[in-house]
Amino acid sequence: MAATASPDGPAGPVLVAAKLHVPAVRAGLVSRGELVGRLAGAGDCKLVLVCAPAGWGKTSVLSQWHSAEPGVFAWVSLDPGDDDRVRFWSYVIGAVRTVAPEVGQAALTALPNAAGDLAGAVLPSLLNELAAAGRRLVLVLDDYHCVRNESIHASVAFLLRHLPPNVQLAIATRADPPLPLGSLRAAGEVLEIRAAQLRFSDAEARALLNDSLALGLEPTEVALLRERTEGWPAGLRLAALSLRDQDDPKAFVAAFAGDDRQIANYLHEFVAAQPRRLREFLLHTSILERLCGPACDAVTGRSDGIARLEEIQRANLFLVCLDSRGQWFRYHQLFRDLLRLELARSEPGLAAELHRRACGWHRSQGDADQAIGHATAAGDFAAACDLIAGHWIPLSNLDRDETIARWIDALPRESAEADARVCLARAWAALGLGVVEEMEGWLRAAERAPRPGSSTGDDVIVPVEAQAALPRQVSALMAGDAAGSAAAARPALAVPPEAPGRGWAVADINLGLALSFSGDLAGAETALRNGLRRLPGDGWAIPRAIGLGHLALVRLDQGHADEAEVITADAERYIAEGRIDEAPATSAAVLARGRLLELHGDLAAAGTCCARAVVLARRGGRRLELADALITLARLNRRLRAYDEARAAAREARQVVASCRDPGRLAELLARTERTLQLTTTRRPVPAADPDLSERELAVLRLLAGELSQREIGSQLYVSFNTVKSHTRSIFRKLGVTTRADAVDRGRELGLL
Repeated sequence: MAATASPDGPAGPVLVAAKLHVPAVRAGLVSRGELVGRLAGAGDCKLVLVCAPAGWGKTSVLSQWHSAEPGVFAWVSLDPGDDDRVRFWSYVIGAVRTVAPEVGQAALTALPNAAGDLAGAVLPSLLNELAAAGRRLVLVLDDYHCVRNESIHASVAFLLRHLPPNVQLAIATRADPPLPLGSLRAAGEVLEIRAAQLRFSDAEARALLNDSLALGLEPTEVALLRERTEGWPAGLRLAALSLRDQDDPKAFVAAFAGDDRQIANYLHEFVAAQPRRLREFLLHTSILERLCGPACDAVTGRSDGIARLEEIQRANLFLVCLDSRGQWFRYHQLFRDLLRLELARSEPGLAAELHRRACGWHRSQGDADQAIGHATAAGDFAAACDLIAGHWIPLSNLDRDETIARWIDALPRESAEADARVCLARAWAALGLGVVEEMEGWLRAAERAPRPGSSTGDDVIVPVEAQAALPRQVSALMAGDAAGSAAAARPALAVPPEAPGRGWAVADINLGLALSFSGDLAGAETALRNGLRRLPGDGWAIPRAIGLGHLALVRLDQGHADEAEVITADAERYIAEGRIDEAPATSAAVLARGRLLELHGDLAAAGTCCARAVVLARRGGRRLELADALITLARLNRRLRAYDEARAAAREARQVVASCRDPGRLAELLARTERTLQLTTTRRPVPAADPDLSERELAVLRLLAGELSQREIGSQLYVSFNTVKSHTRSIFRKLGVTTRADAVDRGRELGLL
């Protein structure tokens, strides 16, 4: 994996606790006993799907189900910001831990650095721990329609396929999710609740209008309203709001059509009829996604937020409580949307100022995501750019490129392209999302744009061209272009060593990777040591793991196994301290450990390490590292006489190398490996027989390929000088050579080196 210009971030995104609380069942809510009975009786179903448009009571039904089975519900209220793999699964695991706190720590630890392999590195441990917990658990994903990311849908489908019998998934959404519903239906493993089941009966409409809202309507009037709204709960409730202020309720009922436009008109009339202070509060706070007293006060400029929220809750005005203490709320989405339309109609231009105030409050609370959203909604694009520039690097290190892209793509293109910092952030996000063409476009925009001064500090003095070189360097490594990556490093490495910023150390480390794959071991060693020396003191586990892992491999290739052992141990320590063992960045260190184990004769353990290195390198999508690990695994499997596995690894390596622009030394290394496995199509003669070297002779041969004397080789292997000489003579005889250089060449030809 190539190093990126970002430090070690936090263990994961900060979670908003209110999103993990089951919405409270408020007083006067119409009981949906029949539906709750169906839900409670569907314990054998893997999936409960509650699918209907806005206002059909999806959340209310699930909340009532929770009340019937307290203590087993893990709940996530999703919003558009959760369309990010790391953030989505952080919330899901966080919700699970509210019910089963012993579950999910391993998955949370792996998540920030393995988001690209959720099914391989994150979800298995979560599923195993859920099964081991044994207790019944219902995981609710409310407002799942906010999720559009295909990789999230794929991971949820994986979860469904492997869900243990004690766990049930419940999804509330406005549209069918792209999950394997057909196979679940065929297996009888899904319960579907749709608008037809959610519509109010005459009895439920009567309970709402007369019992909860005390309107005193006649049965025929209740039936007529239910018929006109087709049992739509939100339509009935909005009609009831207007009925409260009607002088002639019968005429209103007779004229009521129940369509969206009429309901919007009635809402306008209802809001206009409210006391001025309450009307202003409703309209002004509608711009907030979540409401609490202090947030409302910041937006309205008053100090009555808590009192107004309590008043709205008592009046049953579509306010949903989000926590058990009654501090956080949200408006029902339909009601909120109508209030926003009314705000735009009644007070045009005010929304921008309200969003600016909301931005300031969220910024003071450390909620960058909401602050950026409100700054953008306010049209204050300069403030949004400043916030993005100050917060994107930690998210990039957590593989949360979807969130960075969402922030920037919400800006007008001309505003984003006018800020070099934002262009660079978007380029890194495009690279992380695998869209290299977009990356290059944003880098060119960064090079054209002025770079404003900002709170990001020292990096302001660094030329944009140097910063743009870093993602280009990483992109070339990802594409398997060793020479191209080395060339891309030049602008970054031209920056004086005293220049502030973390990227120049990373540029050196990536240059070391490129030179290593090109076959320049001395140059690679120098670049890697320079990069590791220039890294800041604490943290930075990922670039350290990359640099140390590749330095260990270089020293092994140079014949310095003792030093490689020390370097590999250092890398493993940083990996453990940083809890990044599932990160693709660790593949080189794992491969180095495998090669050291092979050198010491533990072939089984070496094979395990090499196979693990392949998994990690494949997860990161870095072709050169994957090819290197596959070639090593193929050679090792040949030594283990697992010829089928060896050929399979070599064939995959051939596919990877063929996709690389410049695989460097790997092309010849693979060709030699293929010849030993009789996979080559070239006319170069293949040796007729395996020389059948012993394990100790193989260890000596590998050290002969380095710079150590025979006496130093003896010290390395803890044997006498005479023993090394004896092994060397035996090696020469078996290989049919008379010199050390010829023995090394012959060993390489046979794939032994």
